[in-house]
Amino acid sequence: MNFVSTGKASKLFSVTPDTVLKWIKQNKLPANKTAGGHYRISLEVISSFLQFQEKKTLHLDRVSEKLMHCWEFFAENRKVKLGCTSCLVFRAQALKCFEMHHIPQNMGFKGGISASSCKSCAYYNYHEARPFKVLVITDNPACKEHLTRQPESPRMQLHFVSCEYDSSLVVDWFRPDFVVVDCTMQQAKCQELCHHLSTDPRIPNTTIILATPPRRQALSFPGAIRIRHPISLNELETHLNRMRGCYLNQNLQR
Repeated sequence: MNFVSTGKASKLFSVTPDTVLKWIKQNKLPANKTAGGHYRISLEVISSFLQFQEKKTLHLDRVSEKLMHCWEFFAENRKVKLGCTSCLVFRAQALKCFEMHHIPQNMGFKGGISASSCKSCAYYNYHEARPFKVLVITDNPACKEHLTRQPESPRMQLHFVSCEYDSSLVVDWFRPDFVVVDCTMQQAKCQELCHHLSTDPRIPNTTIILATPPRRQALSFPGAIRIRHPISLNELETHLNRMRGCYLNQNLQR
């Protein structure tokens, strides 16, 4: 495998060397470090990154639309590549192929259309760069107003609903990464919502977050994460970054 310096990479990317170093330090661009402390980037990673930048231009401005599957991402002129149709990810209609990193090579994407590792794959980087899709379920207008009053984060895309029926309709096209349940609602309603979300086959890997006030600290649900209520967008973003990082690392290390 051929490697190039950050200076050479910057010319290929048409950016400054400082920008390349920034990408590396932000874990956006995988790189190896030499014994002398210099970074080297593989040509495979550069090729994948350039492909990602092209796809990003086409698709990241459409994040409100339904998220693409990997075979849709790599399709040419909307035509699915032949290698994709025989992949287990395609057959399972999985939304994120890197969550199935553990499947055998002869049944999945490894060694096929994608790069040799998920972190150097354009599709993986597409998911990493897009905003978190967060569904907030609350029947309290004050809670919604409190969140919408706070400065918006480019890393989060919020959508609000007030009941189980509305959440079911929204899930079909929004496909949230995380669902925040306002636990100031009736406890029975919170439990019912959590059960409904955890068994919804359309969002099998979505994380449920319980925003619990002090008086409801005993409220819990298997697999759910608890944060403080009232919700702070900064605090929520910190939790999401940590949870997504741990989840992805866990899947990539399988």
